[in-house]
Amino acid sequence: MEQMKHINAQLNLDSLRPGKAVLKKKEDGFIKELSIAMQLLRNCLYQNEECKEAALEAHLVPVLHSLWPWLLMDDSLMQNALQLLCVYTANFPNGCSSLCWSSYGQYPVHAAHRGASSSSLMLCILKLASQMPLENTNIQQTVFLFLSNLALSHDCKGVIQKSNFLQNFLSLTLPKGGNKHLGNLTILWLKLLLNISFGEDGQQMILRLDGCLDLLTEISKYKHKSSPYIPLLIFHNICFSPANKPKILANEKVITILAACLESKNQNAQRIAAAALWALTYNYQKAKTTLKNPSIKRKVDEAYSLAKKAFSNPEESPLNAYHLKCLENLVQLLSSS
Repeated sequence: MEQMKHINAQLNLDSLRPGKAVLKKKEDGFIKELSIAMQLLRNCLYQNEECKEAALEAHLVPVLHSLWPWLLMDDSLMQNALQLLCVYTANFPNGCSSLCWSSYGQYPVHAAHRGASSSSLMLCILKLASQMPLENTNIQQTVFLFLSNLALSHDCKGVIQKSNFLQNFLSLTLPKGGNKHLGNLTILWLKLLLNISFGEDGQQMILRLDGCLDLLTEISKYKHKSSPYIPLLIFHNICFSPANKPKILANEKVITILAACLESKNQNAQRIAAAALWALTYNYQKAKTTLKNPSIKRKVDEAYSLAKKAFSNPEESPLNAYHLKCLENLVQLLSSS
């Protein structure tokens, strides 16, 4: 950490002396040294909470914030910094929260054209993710993986919401024509939204995005081998929030997709949809009334009948038992007055 601070000071000092022939070579040397320091620090922090606490106390985030303009100038340096932050914030809520704090640090003169500094490193990350060129896939992937870590933090979700960063999701372009495979950026966005949806505050953030449910229903029609159930899982999560239930129920497309999944040959899709519909109807009379629609109720009854036949001994598999229990509860709820 002290070495990183020293390198930052030297880079800033040298930036005030333009015109020297040795400047570029000296700068490259410092950047290589900084890159190695960040890689070593990343390795030290890996799955080590004690080291993460030490890095927090040593002000890792403010140091990286002060280095930010230099990171923007070198893709490999930025990649190393993002990987370091990914490791630092993994399963470390205090580390995530530290990105939301205002930071300190003087920026190099020759980096001033890149704009005024943001008040926190979190805002810098969001700006980077918003402006990242599509061809820079490595940094794009790493910055979204990092944001997915932060999305599990209540503090970070608050910053994401205030920044309006999620509006960028609504600008995604889906493939047209015969190409039914989602692009990498869309899948990265889905993984981020899934992590956001694990908390009720995040679930409400998603529902506040005008058109988000419609876009997710459209995305669910596309193929994506690596994570085929993410849109369904997002629907599943937001169905648990009492405040969200009226909005979800009012969206016929979401209900149609969940009901259609009950007829899917894929047990995972069936299980997620059954759990989502059960959550939606639980303690919500209006949902029970809507789902008593003959077409939907028939699908629920048929899915339950098939599940009972397929899982004659559900105790052998916790997932199978859960699937059957979801459908059983759903049938009981829809049969009650």
